[in-house]
Amino acid sequence: MNLLTGPLASGKTTRLLEVARRFLAVRKRVWWVCLPAQKAFVYRRATETGAVLGLEVLTSQQVYYRILAANFRLQPILTGPGRIALTGEALISPGGDLPSPGEARLFARAIAEAKRYGLRPAEIPAASPESRRLQRIFARYEELKAAWGRWDYDDFRSAALELVERGPVTLEADLVIVDGFRELSPLELRFLSALGRQVEVRVSLPDEPEGSEGRGKSKGEGGGTRSGVSPAPPKVFKAPNPVSEARWIMRSLKRDLALGMGVLEVAVLAPTSRIPALLTLADEYGVPLVDQSATTAAETPEGRLLLELLELPDYPTPTRLLAIPDLAPLGKAALERGLVGREAIHRLAAEVGMSGVWTAWLERLEPKGRMMDWAAELMDALPEVRHSPRRMVLLERAKEAERIASGPGFRSWWSALLSETQDFHRPAGGVALLTPTLASGRRWKKLYLCYAVEGAYGSGEREDYFVPEELRQSLEEILQGLRTRHEPVAASTSTAHSALPPPPSSLLPKRFQGRDRLLLAELQTRAKEVVITYPEASQEGPLEPEPGLLPAHAGGVLPPIPPMPPASVLELALSRRYTAPLGLVSLGKPSVEALKRYSECGLQYWAEQFAEPLQEKLWWRQLVRELRKADKLVPARLEGLARQFPEAEGWLRHHQRRLAELSLGFRLEGQNVEARLDGVLRKGSETHIYRFVEPNLHPEDAEAIVRSRWAERWAAAYLLQAFKGRITQVSLWAWPVLGEPVLVYDRPIEKVWSVLERLTSNVREAGSRFGAGLVEPRPGFRCRECRVRDACREGKLG
Repeated sequence: MNLLTGPLASGKTTRLLEVARRFLAVRKRVWWVCLPAQKAFVYRRATETGAVLGLEVLTSQQVYYRILAANFRLQPILTGPGRIALTGEALISPGGDLPSPGEARLFARAIAEAKRYGLRPAEIPAASPESRRLQRIFARYEELKAAWGRWDYDDFRSAALELVERGPVTLEADLVIVDGFRELSPLELRFLSALGRQVEVRVSLPDEPEGSEGRGKSKGEGGGTRSGVSPAPPKVFKAPNPVSEARWIMRSLKRDLALGMGVLEVAVLAPTSRIPALLTLADEYGVPLVDQSATTAAETPEGRLLLELLELPDYPTPTRLLAIPDLAPLGKAALERGLVGREAIHRLAAEVGMSGVWTAWLERLEPKGRMMDWAAELMDALPEVRHSPRRMVLLERAKEAERIASGPGFRSWWSALLSETQDFHRPAGGVALLTPTLASGRRWKKLYLCYAVEGAYGSGEREDYFVPEELRQSLEEILQGLRTRHEPVAASTSTAHSALPPPPSSLLPKRFQGRDRLLLAELQTRAKEVVITYPEASQEGPLEPEPGLLPAHAGGVLPPIPPMPPASVLELALSRRYTAPLGLVSLGKPSVEALKRYSECGLQYWAEQFAEPLQEKLWWRQLVRELRKADKLVPARLEGLARQFPEAEGWLRHHQRRLAELSLGFRLEGQNVEARLDGVLRKGSETHIYRFVEPNLHPEDAEAIVRSRWAERWAAAYLLQAFKGRITQVSLWAWPVLGEPVLVYDRPIEKVWSVLERLTSNVREAGSRFGAGLVEPRPGFRCRECRVRDACREGKLG
């Protein structure tokens, strides 16, 4: 095995490409082994000087498959979700409780780590009751897997290692190149060392592993060959906040593309949490930014819809209700009220008259009978899933969940396995938007590394739940131990894993290896020109830059992001106030409450005239609308309302006398406006104005609703001023449906207070602008719930 070491971005890949081209030139076959995200990059680099024949770019796992297939040793594969499902099955003890998917994930990852370093169940250090439990679950997992007749990913590595160590194997390649890795595990190094006895193997790493069997011989000397080219130092800028930083990156990207840089020559590196914001801005700026992150089946349209249905019975939300056409009205009502949870939605369904539909869907979403039949029936009920090419994958997850649970537990396990299923797809061409893992081993002409704050980029090193750090060994000790025990092993027919020679007391390496340092160093060398940006503060408070990404000469003083010309239509619009393109429009005759909405945002009030009217589903609002139409509540009309609204029959009969005295739906006109009042009653010089409000409100909340309106208060001021002497006091009432009236202000109004004078002045001012037809937007928090937001560019910024 020929080991080539050197600093990151020092030309190792270039030298290995030269070696590969020499082999290809004489019609030999080359395997280039790298990470999955590096495949397209390697093919582009290899074909820069022309077409090549005989080069195959593979992942490590594919190499194991090819060797085993050529020697007739392949077995059916146990995928990642299947591994978790099998671990969940191993966790089920006789008469025990059903394990949760999270517990199965924890054990599955611990088992995978043990197998990655060649450990058998009994060789896991029994440091605690949980580690001893891991030994039992690991052993049970191996038994179930053998009975199922499948291999997991680590079994393929173990079988391939056994095969190459036992002697010559059938191999298609004449040269194997391993490049783009920051480090290799002990078993991988052992595999490559054994493979190097049969075919030439070239491996590149930043540093030579201590205790490894690698021997660099490209110079005819022992020891690793080093390649030394120092990359240019990165540029580091600070931005006021994350939004300014992201917008500056979009402007810079647009400039780079306009100056002729190819979309495959520039990339953006960001933490996972920042990717959605960058994609949103890329659409605004017209930058072809492509997210290359791996997605799961739960993130596909079909999987997302199926997941919403599976999780709906346990925790209904407006989004999940809206996914079902039959429950969409209930979802809209829940969204309007901000309600989530089964009990709250159940009460809301009874209130809006959808209890039957809601109960029917809950029963339909409870698994019954044979789980696979129920799963197929549920998927066939969804056209998006029934005709999807991913249908078989979704059913495969259901089959795995059926081995573990039934009933409600089946739904939770099926949901969890959907979230573990990788949805493999080839990303579209464009400017790559990457996470640090996807950027490993690839290089560009220019790279923007954004949100470089402390803690945003790291290797995720953390202590293990089962085996503490003090019981683990360093990688140097593990590699030296493996080298001293390098000898042929006897054949075994149980599993590929059991054929490995016995490891020392613990082959588990320490979790804390200082990998953050190597990762941060690699990120700064992923392009010829690296631009690092970080925000000084966010909504949570001040932010500090990542020290490992700062240049040594910075001295704590970093320049701000340089000014850039506008690159978005919205940025051009910020320099001038937006005005409605129609100028003055005819808005008709206003009501007082319409003037209130108009004063809040004229454009919203005008545009809502052309929007589809909202369908009122709340029964009490429909009752109030019918009361306003009645004018006078005669006995015949009351009987009709009692039959139409049985929920309010008792309330209508109890208050029949007072309701019959009111002038319902009264329109008070004056000062070129009108106030539309629910009910008005005059007794001599006293006037009573009523407003019907939501049922079951606390008296203070009911009073607050009337205080927040204009119509009733303006009517009180107008009556006292226009009929001075004839009307001496006006009482305002908030009347909750099914409740008792509440007197607003705790006493009648006998004079026009300063608050009412300001209100009258606001009505006159809004009325004059309304009559002139002025339509102007007033962006603010109201824009979040605006129905006509798409018609207002300024509103999108509000």
